[in-house]
Amino acid sequence: MEIIKYMERIQAMQKNELTIEYLAHLQKSHVLNVHFENLDIINKKPLSLAKADIYKKIVLEQRGGVCYELNGLFYHLLMELGFKPHLMAGTVYIGDGLWAMEDAHLFLIVPLGNRDYLVDVGFGGKCPRIPVPMSGQEIIDTDGKYRVEKDKEKKCFYLQKEGVEGWEILYRFETPLHNWTFDQVHSVCVLTETSVQSKFNKKYFFSRVMDDGRITLLGDTLIIVKGRETIKEKLAPHEIVEKAHQHFQISIPM
Repeated sequence: MEIIKYMERIQAMQKNELTIEYLAHLQKSHVLNVHFENLDIINKKPLSLAKADIYKKIVLEQRGGVCYELNGLFYHLLMELGFKPHLMAGTVYIGDGLWAMEDAHLFLIVPLGNRDYLVDVGFGGKCPRIPVPMSGQEIIDTDGKYRVEKDKEKKCFYLQKEGVEGWEILYRFETPLHNWTFDQVHSVCVLTETSVQSKFNKKYFFSRVMDDGRITLLGDTLIIVKGRETIKEKLAPHEIVEKAHQHFQISIPM
């Protein structure tokens, strides 16, 4: 893995420092320049979590990926730069009391000094652009506020984003914190590719974060969020192909 090419891919500066400011710079650069996309899963092309394969796909081929690939490769970058990230798994909240597959979302916990930070570059459009302290401190991002809330009774942490009606849960993860391995992550990744419970193997899910919002292609619906304004547009088959190429540089067959 060539660090210089990786930095060029995410349009980030290379510095010899291990600070929260630099970590935030790397995270924001990654989120803004590498989009979330499940094209390989839809095309039934097995995903590889080998560092060389993810690097080839994301950096050399200028592709995006799902959380296992995006946060997986970012983990390797941070390790190369001297950070000490941990692989973590969470369970995504769908809404109305429903949860997605258990531990099916990969993200990172990065310790710095005497504090731990949640870092995620693979959560699609709602991905925070900067590290979120595990302490519960609220952080103000471009698209609103984020925090990590601890439920001592259930021994869970929740990543939350402030919405119109209050704090909304994005995903949960358990405490005590423990390191996951890529072997464990691969097993969950295979389920995400193949399980009937997975929401990623049924329709296109492309999402990119922008400075002022996000663009998502979900099946045949294009969703554009700018500030507090949301525009949804139903697409014909040929329009799906056009929008995928226009907004995500993805070529999909008619």
